[in-house]
Amino acid sequence: MIKVMLRAHMATFPPRQDIMWDTIHSIAPQVDRLFLCLNEYTEIPAALNRFPNVEPLIPDKDLMDAGKFAFPAEKDDVVFTIDDDIIYPKDYIERMLQFADKVDLEQNSIGYQAHAWVFKKRFGKHGWRNFLFGKECKKIIKVDVLGTGTVCAMGKNMPSLDDMITSAGFVDFRFSRHQIKCGVNMWTLPRDEGYVQGNLPDELWESSLFQTVNRQRAPGMQIEMRKLMQEVQPNAGRPWEKLQ
Repeated sequence: MIKVMLRAHMATFPPRQDIMWDTIHSIAPQVDRLFLCLNEYTEIPAALNRFPNVEPLIPDKDLMDAGKFAFPAEKDDVVFTIDDDIIYPKDYIERMLQFADKVDLEQNSIGYQAHAWVFKKRFGKHGWRNFLFGKECKKIIKVDVLGTGTVCAMGKNMPSLDDMITSAGFVDFRFSRHQIKCGVNMWTLPRDEGYVQGNLPDELWESSLFQTVNRQRAPGMQIEMRKLMQEVQPNAGRPWEKLQ
């Protein structure tokens, strides 16, 4: 019998090394393997030897956040893409798997950080409804974008590095477009306020992709977003229960 692997995929770079350990401590005990892309490293940190299920990789070039997709998964594996500036609660994987059983990962991907393109009556036009991972959400909600710091997906529905490399810096949009192309629905999950917590100190904020890519309105990101807007599916923002 083939055993399904629970695997986490993370990308990081040297300025994040101090906080990276907190993320590894929080997630490594919950999965079978943690695949770690060490962008811009010249050697593997010796301290990683304390984590026998961590499999590090130093890529030939800086893959940025696309490094999460540098590790091919078997089709039946369950993949959790994670970020190096998030602390994952002790029951994170267990709860994710409970939701995965409910929605069925064959044709659905789930996560916490998410965005839905919805009609806002107050403004009389469409706009983004944002589901931040640290904020309360009471229901399972259909979305158009999943943030790849909190995704759970089947290996067969994961894009390859070749699919993702040209979206380095804004992989959330490319990942979400890939899900839509594959006929996979995306959902954000119920959680209490603060269930998942960020861990990025103020002194590292300027190096975040939000500051260096999103805030700079990178041309590639703008093109990717426009393509996504042309591909979004119906019913974003609606609860799971009303769509069954």
